[in-house]
Amino acid sequence: MKTLIQYSTALMIFLILGTTLRAQITIDQNDMPSPGDTIRKSLAMNFENYDFEATGEDYTWDFSGLIPLSQSVDTFKSVSETPLIYLFFFLGYANLASPLFSDTSSFVEFPMTDVYSFYDNKSSGYYYSGFAATLYGFPVPFKYSEKDRIYSFPMNYGDMDSSSSGLAYEIPGMGYIKIQKKRVNTVDGWGTLITPYGTFEVLRLKSEVDEYDSIFLDTLNMGVPLNRQYTEYKWLTKNGKISVLEVNDDYLNFFVYYVDSIRQVSLDVPDNPGFEGPVANVYPNPVHDRFTLSLNIINSGETTIGLYDIRGVKIATLKKQYLKAGVILFSFNLNDYNLPAGKYLISIVTENGRTVKKIIFNP
Repeated sequence: MKTLIQYSTALMIFLILGTTLRAQITIDQNDMPSPGDTIRKSLAMNFENYDFEATGEDYTWDFSGLIPLSQSVDTFKSVSETPLIYLFFFLGYANLASPLFSDTSSFVEFPMTDVYSFYDNKSSGYYYSGFAATLYGFPVPFKYSEKDRIYSFPMNYGDMDSSSSGLAYEIPGMGYIKIQKKRVNTVDGWGTLITPYGTFEVLRLKSEVDEYDSIFLDTLNMGVPLNRQYTEYKWLTKNGKISVLEVNDDYLNFFVYYVDSIRQVSLDVPDNPGFEGPVANVYPNPVHDRFTLSLNIINSGETTIGLYDIRGVKIATLKKQYLKAGVILFSFNLNDYNLPAGKYLISIVTENGRTVKKIIFNP
């Protein structure tokens, strides 16, 4: 009897320890970026049609099939490393800065350089403080009067919080910009995340954002209002600096970013043995209506040709059949799919792998 009790006690301790080891993590100020950090990330295509909304306790998100489309690097500096004039507005109001563009960019009609986003990393949360730019040689601070609280600390599974933020700024002789934002955060999952880069223990944060932007241009004597409701999904890990995976979904855009290593990213170069030479050719390109797809297949087998938008969202299956090895030509008419002008992707999948071609549709 004593042996049975000892065995039962040991088993309970083992189960309790096992549960503890699998318990969700806590995210805090120390897991955010610091000056000097650089994090590489890939913009990815969701060819596997992953369900990014799915979540739960001790959940496994396997997004290992994401395909990188392009790469960028997030760089973080101290506020004192930004142009001197910016310090008058953001020193003490933020403790991190991140350059938005390395080259001249534009916002509506306004050409801007030296564009920086400013963040405030505090024990209570991680805040977006605003951004600054040099416009026609003059510094312009777009400083939030109420900061956008991106994360609230400490962050644990089940937490909920909301915040309001915004700014109003007048550019003399040009116009003004106004931003109002309401953010509702819910930590709605914890578990294991798998991406093409690696496996992480994470918390999943869902942010529902209602944003109103208004820009008035004196030169046109008119305003451009834009009301956006969008959802952000972020997976955060200990010492991750930024979210190891982020999905932004609104009616204008759908983006998937994940932390990654340096890759050779080229849609027109295959990384599989299913095709040889110029894996696939599309002509004409740009496409006005009908285009021809030329395939050079090495191994016979089932081939699927799919049409996707630039975000990786599937539009249609153009062809799915068993194909013999050799050179094969297909003709498709994009006008059959009622598509707006823009960039699209043609995905060719065989049993040996996948290759992708980018096309420009200009009806």
